[in-house]
Amino acid sequence: MIKTLYVTDLDGTLLRDDKIISNESAAILNRLLGQGICLTYATARSFNSASKITRNISFNLPVIIRNGTILANPLSRREIEISLFGEELQHIRQALTDNTIPGFVTAYFGSTEVKLCLTGRTNEGFREYLQNHSTDRRIHMVDTKDKLYEGKTCYFTFIAPKNELQPLYERVKHIEGITCIFQQDKYRPEYWLELCPGNASKASAIQKVKQLCGCQRVIVFGDSANDISMFQMADEAYATENAINELKEIATGIIESNNADGVAKWLEAHS
Repeated sequence: MIKTLYVTDLDGTLLRDDKIISNESAAILNRLLGQGICLTYATARSFNSASKITRNISFNLPVIIRNGTILANPLSRREIEISLFGEELQHIRQALTDNTIPGFVTAYFGSTEVKLCLTGRTNEGFREYLQNHSTDRRIHMVDTKDKLYEGKTCYFTFIAPKNELQPLYERVKHIEGITCIFQQDKYRPEYWLELCPGNASKASAIQKVKQLCGCQRVIVFGDSANDISMFQMADEAYATENAINELKEIATGIIESNNADGVAKWLEAHS
């Protein structure tokens, strides 16, 4: 029998627009997980954020965090593998020399994850982010640009209106050895520009989980630009009704929207 790995995005796919997984979806997924389905998620969120949102679902396979930068164990709540920037970090630093767009650098100090933010660099979208994460102990404000690069760097996040962020994207997108993800926030008008090591993507992380689980096929679910890589590598790929057109064009099929529990309903009917 062919063993299939199922992978779902979170925001805009498994999560409804109110940023929760419905009781209906949770009940279906927990029942399927209890029956032995190989199911995990791939998200741009941090492990801390994703864990809180999925706490009512009994995920047991490695989960894919920060667009494939991190593999983590949802049971032990510890990272399994972290992709870090190498010599390409110097090229990123050079490209960001005159940058004024606010955001944060995700780094590890030993086994501790930290988000480094430059004091005084802010805008409306970033202030909203900090307010929503006011209890996040991982956020550390630093007073010099050099301190943004302390620790082992694995991820960059910038938040701003599209017209302000576009020039920065144009400056960094050609840097060899990195992956850029530029898309609108799910819940606000601002755009996010995220940079991760070139060997990190949802697709590459799914390949690792596939091998670990001994699966022969991969079926994925998504809605946004950061899901394109996993759609391209999967045997079957399903876009939610609310997905961007670019993703729908390469999808195997279109399922019900995130607000209608499309992923859970499809899995219940087909897995």
